[in-house]
This record gives sequence, structure tokens and C-alpha cells, in this order.
Amino acid sequence: MLPIFIPEVDMKKLCFGLAAALSIAAAPASGADMAAKAPIYKAPAPVPYVWTGCYVGGNVGGGWADTSYRINDPTQGVVNGASLGSNTGSGVVGGGQIGCDYQVGNWVFGAQGMFDWTDIKGSHPDPINAFPLIWTSKISWLATATGRVGYTITPQALLYLKGGAAWAKTHDDRTGPALGIILSYTTPDHTDFGWTVGAGFEYLLARNWSVFAEYNYVDLGTNRLSYTRNTDGAAFFVDTRRQIHMATVGVNFRFGQP
Repeated sequence: MLPIFIPEVDMKKLCFGLAAALSIAAAPASGADMAAKAPIYKAPAPVPYVWTGCYVGGNVGGGWADTSYRINDPTQGVVNGASLGSNTGSGVVGGGQIGCDYQVGNWVFGAQGMFDWTDIKGSHPDPINAFPLIWTSKISWLATATGRVGYTITPQALLYLKGGAAWAKTHDDRTGPALGIILSYTTPDHTDFGWTVGAGFEYLLARNWSVFAEYNYVDLGTNRLSYTRNTDGAAFFVDTRRQIHMATVGVNFRFGQP
């Protein structure tokens, strides 16, 4: 019987070789695990709509003015206190506004200044003169300084009321043919002061842009003005009462939004 030969094995080298082989085999799997565990980034939460901040914008629309005249001059004898008629003028209005708002819950409080150029003009025949004289009234610009308070029916939709002071540049005259000449009673351009109230709806298209539609009533009260006749410089006093209605739409760019 022949003896069996078993070669001598170095156990340390064997163990080292096995460990190296296992580490090489495990490397791809470890890389796959690392790729699978890469962090996942989420989109940031949308910023809520807020009304707090200041804005500047423009507006355009239409205006209507009711103007009436009454003699207020004791030198005019029996016609003193007589009505000289009235007219309703109309025209385009357009301009700009600037303001700031502050939101508390659903309530929005603010202040605003608005300036609009206008071509509101009206006329009517004089009811007491024997000659065919025509009264003409004109408004060339209108300005308001108002506070406003609103309530958000949705985060983007605001219903509001506004009120404050108003100014308007106006012109009035009475002219027409008389005995072969043009007879004219005029008063210089003047700035009337009064008050205004209004209501509107504003909607945030984006955090920095909004659109609105609103109605404003302006009462300029009664002003006693002197009218001078062009033929001889004679003058008499007339009470002029004026009320204005405006309907406008517009757009605002809002600053300071998050």
C-alpha cells in the first residue's frame, strides 16, 4: 500500500486570500446600496398669498358728473335764487394710484392716493335768458386720498370699501350769440374740494400682481363763483354744485411680497 501525500498548506495565506476575494465580490453590491440610499429632495412648500405691502399701478374707465347752477347774488333782484339748470357730463378717466396695505387675518387695512386725468364735459341751455346761451361744465383732473378696509373671501380675492378726501380741477362758462355778438360769462379755472366713498374687488394674479375693478362717488359740494361778462366786465355770483361718479379697472404691482 502506497502512502498518501498531503501537501502542507499555509493557513494564514489561505485566510487572507479568501478575505480579499470576498471584499472584491462585495464591492458592487455596496455601491448599489449607496446609490439607493441617496437623499431625496422635496420641492419647497408654496408661499401663501398675502396682502401686506405697498403697490403702484394704473387705471382707466369712465366718469359722469352732475352739475347744477343757481343764482346767489342779491344784486340780481327778482331772479336771485333762480335755477340756471343742470347737466350731466361724461368722459374717459385714466391715471395711476399708489398705496400700502396691512393684513390681519382675513382683514386688510390700507391707504391710497389716486390721480386721474379726465375729459368729463356736459352742457345745457340757460333756462331764464332770452338769448340762446349755453352752460358748459368741464373737469380736467380728479385726485383722491383715501383709507380702505377689505375682507379676503379667498386668499387671492379681496372685497373692500374706501373713503376720504377729493379734489377736482373744473371750469364753467355760459356763452352764446346775442345781438350779433358772442356773449360770454366765464369764471377762472378752479380746484374744488370734497369727499369720496367707493367700493371694489381686487384679485391677486400672482404674489406681486393684482387686478381690480371699483366704483367711486365724489361730492364736491357747492361753490359760490363769480362769472364775468365779456362785453362790459359786469359780474354776478352763481352757486355751482357738482357730483361725480367713476367706474374704473386697473392693475397694481406689489412690493415686499415674500
